[in-house]
Amino acid sequence: MYRVVPLLLSCMLLSAGCLTASEPPAEAEIVLITPANPAPIFDGRATYAGIIGAETPQIQANYSMGCVAIPPGNATPPHRLIGTTELVYVIAGAAEIRCDNETVTAREGETVLLPEGVLQSIASVGDADLRYLTVVQPPFTAGIEIWGDGLDTLDIVTDERPIVVADPRTGIEWNLESGVAVYTLLNPVLMNETAIPVGYSLAYAELLPGGYLGYDGINGSSDLLYVIEGEIEVATPDGAAIRVPAGSAAYVPPDLVKETRNAAGSTTTILSFIDPAWTPEKTVLFE
Repeated sequence: MYRVVPLLLSCMLLSAGCLTASEPPAEAEIVLITPANPAPIFDGRATYAGIIGAETPQIQANYSMGCVAIPPGNATPPHRLIGTTELVYVIAGAAEIRCDNETVTAREGETVLLPEGVLQSIASVGDADLRYLTVVQPPFTAGIEIWGDGLDTLDIVTDERPIVVADPRTGIEWNLESGVAVYTLLNPVLMNETAIPVGYSLAYAELLPGGYLGYDGINGSSDLLYVIEGEIEVATPDGAAIRVPAGSAAYVPPDLVKETRNAAGSTTTILSFIDPAWTPEKTVLFE
């Protein structure tokens, strides 16, 4: 089992090494995404509420995303996702996650990345419902998921290990000027000491009351901001703004300049999925 130590996204907190933009790109807008109604999966052992995928045809993403809920004592059956990776971020509860011959326990705030094609299952082992984000890249389709009798027809043997991301709350350093701490959880470019088999990067942020990330854009990459707890307001320089409550997300197209502020009276926590993966030279500050 690999453990990845969180890496501070210094370019979002410091302007050194970033470009400066004077005009925002035109003909783009932020999209508010509310999860679809939960639907049963795996013969009713769990439910799935889509966030990115068939539910959002207007968004051309290189991954699919949804929220899975599993009652205590239930589990997804052993299955394989052919040709795709699956990322699991635990929102609530506790998960016992099987990845081939290894099993790990993940709790609230922890992330587990399962390599493509592994024999996997996820059990709810806490006293409350397990809820987690699932991100599949390439995007999920029904044909890639093999379980039940279909497993016997596969000529596949794997022995892969999951990548487990350490809790980002350990050792947080605050930017006292803007009231925000940002940590990288996964980045296949910046964390090249470990082979990370995805094309996007994942960051975790905590915003104190009044905290904000100033106007910036990301050259050539989209940014999906998922609110774990609290609420954010995402605005563009022309005055357009949306409020994003907990459990919903904002999709920011590539190159679009935006500002992100805590819109709640308490600390807000978010996840940022940047695709393709974030690098410092991609960030463009708006003045």
